[in-house]
Amino acid sequence: MKNKINNFWNNKKLSDDEKNEMLVETCQRLFGTDDGKIVLNMLLTDLRLYTDANTKREKILNDYAKYFIRERLGVRDEKVLTDFIAQTAFETAAAGGGK
Repeated sequence: MKNKINNFWNNKKLSDDEKNEMLVETCQRLFGTDDGKIVLNMLLTDLRLYTDANTKREKILNDYAKYFIRERLGVRDEKVLTDFIAQTAFETAAAGGGK
């Protein structure tokens, strides 16, 4: 993995925008795997995405969770995110997994 990071992250010929785009692609590949989904869920849980943020620290973590989704995973279109959440929720409920 280190070589892959060095292939683009430390490549001085690439612009910051190009590096960020490649990082988003890497995150999407990683978190698109079954293991990656487990890790992503843990990260977003730790970052207080799924619970109310009551303290200043929790609010900062929650803000970073939103930044991570937007900038690192490349989900910047609110409609795409809304549609994905709705589809996932409805599929889960239909499969009997909803509360």
